[in-house]
Amino acid sequence: MKIISHFHGVYQNNFIVLKLVDENDRYIVEKLFRNKKEREGRTKQEVLLRCEINAPYQHRTFKQNNAVWILISIIFQSMEGRNGTHEELYELYCDLLEEYADKKPSRLNGKLRSIHISGMNTEQAGRFIDSLLFHLATLCELSIDLQSDVRKFIYEWEEWKHKEENEFEEFASVEEMRQKVVYSEASGKGGVLHFHHIVTRGACPAAVDKTWNLMALTPDEHNFYHQQCKTWDEFLEVYPHLRGKVERAQKRCAELVQQNNSIGNLAAMALAAQGE
Repeated sequence: MKIISHFHGVYQNNFIVLKLVDENDRYIVEKLFRNKKEREGRTKQEVLLRCEINAPYQHRTFKQNNAVWILISIIFQSMEGRNGTHEELYELYCDLLEEYADKKPSRLNGKLRSIHISGMNTEQAGRFIDSLLFHLATLCELSIDLQSDVRKFIYEWEEWKHKEENEFEEFASVEEMRQKVVYSEASGKGGVLHFHHIVTRGACPAAVDKTWNLMALTPDEHNFYHQQCKTWDEFLEVYPHLRGKVERAQKRCAELVQQNNSIGNLAAMALAAQGE
């Protein structure tokens, strides 16, 4: 059993002290230590914890090709309850390509064929990865360990996807986003989702229906933002992988406001000229 989450941490007097950032993860931490205690009671031996501690989201690289195989491995494990062989994973990869990958015409007969990950550009690979995450969220039963693996992946994927240099095609409409985004962008949790405006309607009316200005959150995460966070920085302390998305939306809204102000000024000048 393993846990992927964010923690406050200090090192003092040879002790590492961790405190949960997201209280919604408390139940899984309590379950882990409860299982640990029960196992120690049975075996009369201490169960050591294997921990990986890092300060993520700084100078991290993300390789889309590797990411695809990580997700395919998780999907296979959810289906079969075991790790797949190279041959089995490749067969599943081909099936998922047929289901979700972009297509292009064959040079021989013109029939559409799936583009392999090695031949995809960044945007095509991004759509394929999002589709695999959609598949995991809607069609797979995940163990607690696999849920942790997916959450770790989502943290890294969301952080990388919204970097300044990465431009991905937006959803065609808010309705399409609601259909395809079936897990929280903050925590990876499914269920009921709220689509929260990053920049408020009042601050940027032109971005009300822009999907890049919406963030999928669970009701608890949405309430956390409105009730406990005075600024986005406070929210991003808990979910730092979303900083790129928030900053990009803020930048684009500022550009929209400036553009609309310029148009308004031109219109006012034109009316004034007519009056003269």
